[in-house]
Amino acid sequence: MAQVNEDRTIDELEIRDTNAHNGTIIDLHDFQLKTIIVENGLNEDVSLQCQACAEEDFVKSFNVGPAWPATAETNMYQTCDSFFPFMRIVVTCSTAPTTGNLTVHLVQYGA
Repeated sequence: MAQVNEDRTIDELEIRDTNAHNGTIIDLHDFQLKTIIVENGLNEDVSLQCQACAEEDFVKSFNVGPAWPATAETNMYQTCDSFFPFMRIVVTCSTAPTTGNLTVHLVQYGA
């Protein structure tokens, strides 16, 4: 039977600057397919970058593909079928938001 798991890597984060914000590191050892669900309630666009690493300490992390935008006050998703032991999302706004928050779910599916 297939296993499904969901983690919030970013949970109602109220971004008010243009700094990079790291999401929680998620252990993906038992999962192949990932869907990233973005709930952007911020009043500015946000750029999201997947990062992965072989070790949980993220010392030797690397970007997975290019960053992608989530338009202000919209919901969207991305999928990834490449295997990585550990993954996180890094979010950045080019203009500092003044209202709203951001939530990013990582839904994992594995055998």
